[in-house]
Amino acid sequence: MSGPLPGQAGWRMRAWGLAVSACLPLLVAWAAVGRRTRGQLGERLAWKLPTVQPGALWIHAASLGEGQVAAALARSAAVRWPDLPLLRTATSDTGREQLLPVDDCRCLPLDAPLLSRRFLRRVRPRALILVEGELWPGLLLACAGRIPVFVLGARIGAGTRRLARLAPGLWRELQGAVSGWSPRDDRDAAWLEQRLGRPVPVVGDLKAEAPFKQASLRLSRVRIIAGSTRPGDEAALLRALPCLPGRPLLVLAPRHRERFDEVAQLLARSGLTWQRRSQLERPRLPEGTRVLLLDTVGELAGLYEGASAAFVGGSFDASIGGHSAAEAARAAVPVVHGPQVSSNASSFARARCFPAVEPGELAGALAAAMQAERPAPALGAAAERALDLIAPLAAAPVPPGSWHRPLAWPLVPAYRAAAALRRRRARATGPLPVISVGNLASGGTGKTQVVGLLARRLRALGLKPAVLSRGYGRAPGGPTLRDSVAGPADGAFLGDEPAMLATQGLLVVSCPDRLQGAGRARELGADLVLLDDGLQQRQLAVDLDLVVLDAREPLAGGPIPVGELREPPEALRRADLLWVNHGPLPASLQRFSPPDGALVLARTVARGWRDHGGGWLPLHQGPKGEVLVLAGIARPGGFLRGLRGLGLLPAVRELYPDHQRWTAAQLQRVRHRAGGLPIVTTEKDLARLPASLGALALVVELELLSGAAALDQRLRGFCRQHDLAVGEGS
Repeated sequence: MSGPLPGQAGWRMRAWGLAVSACLPLLVAWAAVGRRTRGQLGERLAWKLPTVQPGALWIHAASLGEGQVAAALARSAAVRWPDLPLLRTATSDTGREQLLPVDDCRCLPLDAPLLSRRFLRRVRPRALILVEGELWPGLLLACAGRIPVFVLGARIGAGTRRLARLAPGLWRELQGAVSGWSPRDDRDAAWLEQRLGRPVPVVGDLKAEAPFKQASLRLSRVRIIAGSTRPGDEAALLRALPCLPGRPLLVLAPRHRERFDEVAQLLARSGLTWQRRSQLERPRLPEGTRVLLLDTVGELAGLYEGASAAFVGGSFDASIGGHSAAEAARAAVPVVHGPQVSSNASSFARARCFPAVEPGELAGALAAAMQAERPAPALGAAAERALDLIAPLAAAPVPPGSWHRPLAWPLVPAYRAAAALRRRRARATGPLPVISVGNLASGGTGKTQVVGLLARRLRALGLKPAVLSRGYGRAPGGPTLRDSVAGPADGAFLGDEPAMLATQGLLVVSCPDRLQGAGRARELGADLVLLDDGLQQRQLAVDLDLVVLDAREPLAGGPIPVGELREPPEALRRADLLWVNHGPLPASLQRFSPPDGALVLARTVARGWRDHGGGWLPLHQGPKGEVLVLAGIARPGGFLRGLRGLGLLPAVRELYPDHQRWTAAQLQRVRHRAGGLPIVTTEKDLARLPASLGALALVVELELLSGAAALDQRLRGFCRQHDLAVGEGS
């Protein structure tokens, strides 16, 4: 099934793109000095890119409110399409820090086509979903002709209507650049249908179904939650608070974090006893507190549960039209609001509302809401309808790969010439037969997992293989030749990937000199050597060559230094067996596959949990609920999806570059942020972590989808060639 066709861009959008490109230096300067943008400058300039696998479904949700829609969508999408990578972008810091079940979350680049095209070229999402609107011309211009764009839960506010009225030509081009629309309610649908000339499906309000994290703050008192407050809202609420019966607690949650200090100054002048949430050392309020300033992110939704009344900010401002009441309605809390609710009318329609015509009426409206009977919680099936609508996008083709650093092409001939000279060196015959497992790219294909599977398969045949690695990432100093018999099975001694294999009970030798390492393997009683990352090495002669590819990005962005490809695709012809993970062999490489059908297809599956001492737990006995994720791998998205598939919620993420060596300060930060949550990591990372951290590693192994017979035929032929006696196991 193919997805909808990408939209097209008109001349007005192209003119916008040219104008913004001309002003790009000014935009960069603005982002560098802006209080809200300078901290994420690398992301705003599309330089610090998401570590998500190609083919992600890209969801752009500007801030916290839109993020609730994205959370409901992502949660349901992860269930229906567990292998689909999900990416979220935002335009605010609070939105970026929002906890969502996605592979990665970054800031949206500045609206310059040059930056958006770089983002699309490197990240390669299959489709873009714009939550509620945010029709950025530069972004749509970059997507036109590349990937489809779908507006989900379209909210037709005053700004959109004004644009359509004052610039109808630009509006027509923007709507033409969008492949599909799904408004939130019938009112917005009627407006869109009139201008599009075709019916549009109504998705409903996904905010009513968004998951929320249970608040860690314990509030047993009668309380009023004032969410998304704007200037003027807080002062009116503070004037109303002393008039309410029962001395309720008022929780103030300003819409924007840059107003936290402003509201704190207002509270300091109010004469009321108040506290900042960020300064509470314990999850309980001191006695006598009348106002809590919620100056943290992610707790507001959980605090609605059990509240006596709620106030929704922005409802006294016609230019805003009221923020959403969906979270309060879902928790069945009576809602107080001002006269302006047009921007989120459907969310107010599901709540029991007590309007105040002007701020002076807040005390009466709040008192009535506190005494009212609570309505039934509002739930629906909007997320399921949304999944049905975006199903064609989830099945859209992955955009083809592109060169990572195209300006480096002039350096490619020099690299290839040096590699060709190196390949002319003769390899020495070692003391044991050698099976090499290598790849064309510089890493990230699952090569070490293939080595582990081969070692277990050979042991089932009655042989004793030794894994030989050059020991990348091990601590400097000490002996050059190291092995899992003479030293500890940890990353500092052997290297992280060799240590991971040693923890699985395999014999491992770590040595940059492969010939010397093979000699040590023979001394330890090995029958053969499994050479990890051996396709490009020129020290040790190889008897059987296996080459591993990742079907999701087989060309790795081009040859070094343009991309990560160490050899051209023609090098696949040297392979005795081709091993492809995560999909079929790409059509562009099929002409290089072995002519006798020696092709293996495999995927990764979770098997269980392992602790630092090698202890084993089945999957169902592992952690439950919220966890802290600690990982230092190239693409953590697959690991995060695996955790979500087990029902775990990555409440805290500590993600680092590949082969990370953690410092004491970083580990202390991890312990502090965990706050009692289970710490989960990968097997590769566990080899570099101290046992005192108490982390559990998710054990992931390869499962063969096809080619098992071809693999066994190659292994048995190899054993016969070298007079290795084998049993009947496999």
